[in-house]
Amino acid sequence: MEYPSISYHFNRAEAKTLRMPPHQPFNPLAHVIETEPHLAVWLRRHRLEAALTRMVRAHLPRLVAGQVRVTDLRDGQLELTVPSGALATAVRQQIPELLAALASHSREFNGIRVRVQPLAAFITTPTPPSRRPPPATAPLQTLVKRLPDGPLKDAVSRLMKRK
Repeated sequence: MEYPSISYHFNRAEAKTLRMPPHQPFNPLAHVIETEPHLAVWLRRHRLEAALTRMVRAHLPRLVAGQVRVTDLRDGQLELTVPSGALATAVRQQIPELLAALASHSREFNGIRVRVQPLAAFITTPTPPSRRPPPATAPLQTLVKRLPDGPLKDAVSRLMKRK
C-alpha cells in the first residue's frame, strides 16, 4: 500500500520522507488533550488553577497581584506561590479578605498557604565591570596632574588604574 509522502528535514544537508496512513483526520491539540484520560485530568487542574488565580488576583493590590499564582489545591487548602518573602508577607495580610472573596464566588477553603518560590529570572549573575572608553580617561588624567599630593589624588589614581 502506498501512502502520501510528506517531506521534512532533519538538517539542511539531509532530507527524509515520512509516510503517513491515508485517512487520518486532523485532530486539534486541544481535542487530543481533552480525549486522552491522563491529559484531561491535568487540563482540568490547569483550568481550575487558572480560574482561581484570576479570582485571587482580582482581590489583591495591583502590584502584588501580578506576582501571585495558585499552585495547589489540597485538603481544602489553597496554596499560593510568590517570588519573594516581601510579597508573601503582603499576601498573608490579605488572607482573611481573600477567603471571604472566594467564599462569595462559591469557593470555600479552610485556609490559604503562601509559599515563596524564587523565580530564575530574579537571580542575577555578576556582570564584569565595563571598561571606560579612552575619551573618558583624559579628563581624569588631567585632574590627577593638577591635584596636590594627598588622599584625593591617590583615590583618583586608583580609579584610573581600574579597567
